[in-house]
Amino acid sequence: MAIAQRGQLNPQAAATKWSQRVGQSGATWLGGIQAPRRLPNADPAKNTAAWQQGVAAAGPAMEKGISDPSYLTRLETGAKNKQASYSGAGTAHQTDMQNAMNKVLPAIQNIVATLPPRGPRGTNNGRSAAVADGLHALRGTLKAR
Repeated sequence: MAIAQRGQLNPQAAATKWSQRVGQSGATWLGGIQAPRRLPNADPAKNTAAWQQGVAAAGPAMEKGISDPSYLTRLETGAKNKQASYSGAGTAHQTDMQNAMNKVLPAIQNIVATLPPRGPRGTNNGRSAAVADGLHALRGTLKAR
């Protein structure tokens, strides 16, 4: 197969792929809930202090709740009950994602078209900076509504 330059990005295809991948990742999402890097109740005092900054009056109830021996069981049960909802979010929000891709992908393609040529390995800082500058220039201009 000959090497060919990639054509235009297709927002509908991108939104469809995104929807499918979200739908397929429900088990991975649940796995992250069931085996977090750090248990959510590993340090109840720290969790309580951080939460109290926003909702000071509810601190004692928070500490009591996450110190309860059944906290992790309730957390896992809730995650299992919501796995289907998470998996279905890709399908439910595919139209929203396509609307976003209709704006974002052409903007990215315009940025890519203006990049300086690729250089040898390790010398592409200018390309990276140009991408960052291009994205920064778009900030706030691609809002969905």
